[in-house]
Amino acid sequence: MRVLAYLAWRNFSRNLGRYRVLLLALVLVAAVLVFVLGTVIGMSESLRAKASRYFAGNVAVQGFESEGHSLIEPQAVVLLQDAIADLPQEAAAFSKRSLYYDDDASLFFGGYYVRQRRLIGVEWSLERPVLEGFDLVAGEIPANDDGTGILISTAAARQLGVSVGDSLLVSGSTESGQSNTLSLIVRGIFAENSFFGYTAYLDRQALNRLKNVAPDTVNEMGVYVRSAASEGQVARLLHQALAREFDVLPMIQSRQQREELRASDWKGRRYAVLTLDAQLAEITDLLTALAMIAVGIVVMFLAVVVIGVANTYSMIVYERSREIGTLRAIGLERGQAVGLFLFESIYMGLFGLGSGSLLGLAILAGIRRFADFSGTNWAALFLQQGRLVWRLPPSWLLLVLAVSLSAVLLGSIRAAMAASRVVPVEALRLE
Repeated sequence: MRVLAYLAWRNFSRNLGRYRVLLLALVLVAAVLVFVLGTVIGMSESLRAKASRYFAGNVAVQGFESEGHSLIEPQAVVLLQDAIADLPQEAAAFSKRSLYYDDDASLFFGGYYVRQRRLIGVEWSLERPVLEGFDLVAGEIPANDDGTGILISTAAARQLGVSVGDSLLVSGSTESGQSNTLSLIVRGIFAENSFFGYTAYLDRQALNRLKNVAPDTVNEMGVYVRSAASEGQVARLLHQALAREFDVLPMIQSRQQREELRASDWKGRRYAVLTLDAQLAEITDLLTALAMIAVGIVVMFLAVVVIGVANTYSMIVYERSREIGTLRAIGLERGQAVGLFLFESIYMGLFGLGSGSLLGLAILAGIRRFADFSGTNWAALFLQQGRLVWRLPPSWLLLVLAVSLSAVLLGSIRAAMAASRVVPVEALRLE
């Protein structure tokens, strides 16, 4: 086997000229596959990271009466804290939030104002590991005991002309409908111009003062998980813990389903557990479409690889008939002839696909560094600081190489079998 592998390497290195077109094709195929997968995975993870901060985590718990906003009762808060503490290592952090998302949520500074989609009251100490994932263009995350700090987006900062250290007014209404304001200091500005941009983060008790409710009021709790694969497990565990003592809605599959359940006839407070996939059901459809496009591109290029390798190898076998006949004449068996050409195809695949993968990674890195898509509003959901952040885990890269190499081997089998059927005497007659 070692001798056969060496002989195949020698033949491959001597016949690079014959392989150059096929090698170039493999380089381009691998580069395209790496680029497409790295882009789609990066866009998906960027969206999920933004959404998890917006929706209180990868798994969120809300408590509803038939009308009104979410409110989690103190007993449920204690139960959830205990349940979260008992979760396996999948939990990276958890949230305990106060929320304000009425239409009059606004920020005022220097005679200008900007509406906010949400005001989110957080406990800085609990969510710090996650909030540090913000793309801060200025400032920092407020200190754990900072009750006067606020984080705003670049979208809001640009319209207000506000900078870190400036004092602005946060305006809203109390639970009884009276207008109220807070004076807060901008501690940090995070890069965001998308759907998630018109959101401000402040201390939970400060937001409760704006709403004129009890300081310990909690509207929503959530868990940030280390892996998206564990979202379902964590959601089921929290659902089971709540169901032992409280009325809990069935597992929610989408925000639309949640609203339909809320519209049904029931009394009292019922709790809902939502995964990030449920919160993003509509956007997930877009990601699924992107993934299907990526799969289609992968399949198309793999088909090109199989057909291209098969045709090119058939021509190479024909051109090397005399060489093959000589090897057969000096004792190369049919099985060894097949192995010889398969080894050559492996070398060709590793060389071409490896080079193409490096080219694809270089293109992704170049786009990340030099291409600024800040003015592209439709892509803002998937960008970080206006740039495309790609991601391609090593396991995915190895999978791309393995599948592509398998396609190369598949395409070369017919030619390898043809080489094994070369009759030495007839081949040696060829000029």
